[in-house]
Amino acid sequence: MTTTPDALARRAPVWGVLALAFVLLAWGEIRATDPYTSPEFVVGYFWTEIQIVGMLILATALFWPWRRLGLRTPHAPVPWTHVLPLAVVVSLAVGSRLWTAGQLGANPAPDPGTSLLLARTTMLVGINEEWLFRGLALAAFSRWWGWRRGWMMALVAFGCVHLLNLITGVPPAAAAFQFANTMLVGSVFLLAAVATRSLLWPMLGHAVYDWAVIDTSRYITAGAPPWGSLLLPILAIMLGLWSLWTLVRLPERVPYPD
Repeated sequence: MTTTPDALARRAPVWGVLALAFVLLAWGEIRATDPYTSPEFVVGYFWTEIQIVGMLILATALFWPWRRLGLRTPHAPVPWTHVLPLAVVVSLAVGSRLWTAGQLGANPAPDPGTSLLLARTTMLVGINEEWLFRGLALAAFSRWWGWRRGWMMALVAFGCVHLLNLITGVPPAAAAFQFANTMLVGSVFLLAAVATRSLLWPMLGHAVYDWAVIDTSRYITAGAPPWGSLLLPILAIMLGLWSLWTLVRLPERVPYPD
């Protein structure tokens, strides 16, 4: 067992953990009994996320320094322009959810208990996906291939994991859009992670963003107007493009230096 920074140079444990995560995620989609677009699918996916977080805790304890994966408190001072996209996109998602919930009129409101169950799952999704892609993949790929190629490939890996939704019957065109969209939104999380040298705010922001988007869809299904859910992806894409441009201009660096 080694936990030295040079452990990131060992490729077999990194690829093994990433591959196992993909297998667990795919298996979770295969055994799901509810359609991908339903809140019940997300609620049921909680147990898959539990397996992944357990695997990540064990693997990180065995192979890598926790701090070099971004598992540490945020660093200060932080360039506010680098964390602003995360704050804006999460605020827009929560605002969209609150506005949509207030537009039901005489329609009955969805079950609030389901909202809590969704939050339980998305909290683990935020932890796991940031740990995997803005933590392990970003740190290892940057160590192997240099900063710029490293963060680009970490974003590609994050997009690829959402192609697993093809298993549940998501049309190829929709899966391709998810691939591109998650890479752009992922760049918002990545920029904040690098700016703060920590996964804390990206994990929390990712969890809240996913919860707000999914819970908004429940209110739209219940009869609320869909304008909030239509505007949010457009604004998120714009913020993602700005974040990508900022990442391209950053100089060579180690994502989470000692």
